[in-house]
Amino acid sequence: MRTKIAALAFMMTSSLAVNICQAETTTAQVKLPDGVKSEILNTLKISDIHLPEGNKPLTCRELRFRTVDVKPGSHIDLHSHENRPAMLGVTRGTSIVHPYQHQPVTLNVGDSYKEYANVHYARNGSETDMLTMTTFDLLDDGSPCNSVTYPQNTPLLDKLKAEHDKFYVDAPKKGGLEKSNPVYSHNVSDIQFSDKSDKLTDRVMRVRKVTLSAGTALPKQDFSNRPTYLLVLDGALDVEKSGNTDVSPVGKLGTADLVNAGNVTIKNDSATAAAGYLVFEIWDPKDTDAI
Repeated sequence: MRTKIAALAFMMTSSLAVNICQAETTTAQVKLPDGVKSEILNTLKISDIHLPEGNKPLTCRELRFRTVDVKPGSHIDLHSHENRPAMLGVTRGTSIVHPYQHQPVTLNVGDSYKEYANVHYARNGSETDMLTMTTFDLLDDGSPCNSVTYPQNTPLLDKLKAEHDKFYVDAPKKGGLEKSNPVYSHNVSDIQFSDKSDKLTDRVMRVRKVTLSAGTALPKQDFSNRPTYLLVLDGALDVEKSGNTDVSPVGKLGTADLVNAGNVTIKNDSATAAAGYLVFEIWDPKDTDAI
């Protein structure tokens, strides 16, 4: 397990339907406190994820959060998400995603994209500016699970390669100037869930944006049933775990790991300016208290 607070830039992925998900204010089952706004940016039902036959079960994987930097004028090589369901987004620059059998999709800062059954490549949309993204995914890192080493089957990518499909031939496959920056990773088997909570396949990978007005603090929340990572977009947050007040504020593009965190209080560190942050979570639809 890697836990740290780091400066980043934010990105989420695409779906086979290839729709940029527009933010919508949640019709929250819990009444939001004054000064708080919560928007759903993207969702992926884990029950909709169908891995190629023989691949590692989701419960044996890692829940991973990382950033990717792409130099000006460069690209991310063609790759498959058939075995790596993911949610992506952009925090700096512009990304042009080229998914198989779909038109290119331009993603600007704050746009959300999910990918779980297709292949794609992406380009930095600028010749002069850096592109930075985040990925929130269920990763098979190749390690054994219960003494079994699983293959990483990618039948669609293999088919495109074998048939010399024009999309495969034309796509960049090496030489991309990208840098992967690990941030957090937890084995799904090490993540604690409530005894009464929904199993993993009944849950939803979800990305939200929460905005706190100046001086606003959220009521204490229990994250023991809600594996979560945070990324600050604007301002700074005080993130207090289990009453530990001796922590430094998490500044802009900093992150916090709330997996297995228990009770947490989140507060806008500023008395004069609003703060905004992203929530990357494995949400239990029965959890009506999520803010």
